[in-house]
Amino acid sequence: MSAGIRSYLQRMAALVLTMGAAAVESGVSRADDELASAAPDLVGDAWSDTRNPVVKAFHGQRLNLWSLQPVHAVSPPEDNAGGWAVTELDRFTAQWLKSQSIPLPAAAESQTLGRRLFFDLTGLPPAMERLQQFTAAAERDGLDAAANALTEELLASPRFGEHFARMWLDVVRYSDSNGFDWDEFRPQAFHFRDYVVRSFNADKPYDRFLTEQLAGDELAAPDMPESEAGELRTATGYLRCGPWDNSAALFNEQGRARAEMLADLTETTGSAFLGLTLSCCRCHDHKYDPLTQEDHYRLRAFFAGVKFTDGFQAGDEVKDIPVIRVLQQGDPRSEKGAVVPGFLSVRDPNAADIPAPPNPESSGRRLALARWITAPENPFTDRVMVNRLWQQLMDHPLVATPNDFGLAGAAPQDPALLDWLAGEFRRGGRSVKCMVRLITRSATYRQAPGQAPASFALRQPRRLTAEQLRDSLLAVSGLLTAKADGPAVWPDLPQELILANPAFLDDNKEKTKGWYPSPAAEQEARSLFLIQKRNTRVPFLETFDLPDNSTSCARRGISTVSPQALALLNGPLMMRAAGALAVKAGEMGGGDSAAPAARIAAAWRLALQRPPTEAEQSAAAVFLKSRTLTELCRVILNLNEFLYVD
Repeated sequence: MSAGIRSYLQRMAALVLTMGAAAVESGVSRADDELASAAPDLVGDAWSDTRNPVVKAFHGQRLNLWSLQPVHAVSPPEDNAGGWAVTELDRFTAQWLKSQSIPLPAAAESQTLGRRLFFDLTGLPPAMERLQQFTAAAERDGLDAAANALTEELLASPRFGEHFARMWLDVVRYSDSNGFDWDEFRPQAFHFRDYVVRSFNADKPYDRFLTEQLAGDELAAPDMPESEAGELRTATGYLRCGPWDNSAALFNEQGRARAEMLADLTETTGSAFLGLTLSCCRCHDHKYDPLTQEDHYRLRAFFAGVKFTDGFQAGDEVKDIPVIRVLQQGDPRSEKGAVVPGFLSVRDPNAADIPAPPNPESSGRRLALARWITAPENPFTDRVMVNRLWQQLMDHPLVATPNDFGLAGAAPQDPALLDWLAGEFRRGGRSVKCMVRLITRSATYRQAPGQAPASFALRQPRRLTAEQLRDSLLAVSGLLTAKADGPAVWPDLPQELILANPAFLDDNKEKTKGWYPSPAAEQEARSLFLIQKRNTRVPFLETFDLPDNSTSCARRGISTVSPQALALLNGPLMMRAAGALAVKAGEMGGGDSAAPAARIAAAWRLALQRPPTEAEQSAAAVFLKSRTLTELCRVILNLNEFLYVD
């Protein structure tokens, strides 16, 4: 697009913003002749050109969607809330709290903040000695200085990447199996999981992280070292994360299976990277947002050449890329007109410009898509990611529907803060660790937990996730293994589950459909490394709200149901953890010959990283007169203080 045409479109966009969306047609029609003569083959965006297909489809409506507007340059409020605001971020939250007549929260105590930082940044509880060192440093150097130092330590820990990888794997619906009836094991899928862990630990810029997943193979130039090229190809495991019906060929339904795969890939890319519900325009124009059915298939065309290769990778042939056609009601048997790769028509309805990629064996389509998604002028990408990071650290996101920034989704509770965070994210080179520092150094993050109504600005006690709870039980009892990468670990399954799954009993010669437990010594690995099948999930994790991994999970649900209490009181994992904790506490407390008080104190310190109160010590001593130390450890591990992080 020439500079003159671009300038014209910008002027018209400014005009529309002044006039309002309802005046699009009348305001722009006066310049239609000028636009047509200046660029007869180009159509402008929906705010500046009545020829835009979105304007035609929706008659100039729906254009006031907040997420379509550019990320605005926002200055923090000047009021520092009487000194409560430590950082510029705090000025936003203080202003919002004031607008809601909510008092400013007090600061958390050092014990609470230290435990919080460990769980929020690594997903694991602190060792007792390390938390004691932190509380001593807070008393000596001040809480802020000690917390800053601890944050840097945790950001440098390999456990950081493992914990934040779990967030991303939820979003991209990672699984170690195909799903559908057979749900075959994907023995090489772990390579993508490990790539995500490495990327977060290395603080790979977010735009690079997205680009590699969408088009790593297209970045892999022939003269590139194999170690680097292999990492880029591994990143494309994202393209393979979705379900795949491997039995389709038996019923001559390959076309249907591939259409479903392309639809899932397109829709996951929309929700995970852009916060757009592209599934809603697969069969017809979107019911709420300014997205047409053709938009879905224009984006799908970027993936038209994708094929699977060995090692859980994906790429495409420059030659013979299939033509993508709009499907009547999404039915692959009812094709309509062909489309070419293109972006959202509301912003750019023209065919995408596909540059030649570094890898001459690829089409460059997905690289073009990645560059559009990560372009500074794209209003969705940075907002979506900072909203996810806020949710990861504060539990409540700024936009309550992280995968839906559309009209049917939630509006941001504080639009100015969201845009300020997105701007800071860009200025920081799209560094996830920089954004984590920015949030965790604020008084907003370091506030004491309260019981006020849930909001993005207030901290409440949060139950540990399924993985955090399992990993904590293993960590405090000394059972957690040191596994940090590699093939998935298969835990034991109850026999009734194995007998209830026909696929397990009808295994094939490749042994991809059965369930094959790992050696007992390996099974106590961190939950991230457990096998993640689609149709059969680890029972303990499923009980505590492990999400369905067939679709993108933006925000996990939290339930309170009776099986959770039974699992924590009498489940096999709890029995092993309580027994091992009792052994550790007994050794630390001087053995059976020592006074019970020493063993009680050791159990409290190991599980909760603090000594028992006088009342707790007294009650536990009475308990041990008729019960065992293992039973006492089961009681401690069922305390809310263990199950929740403040």
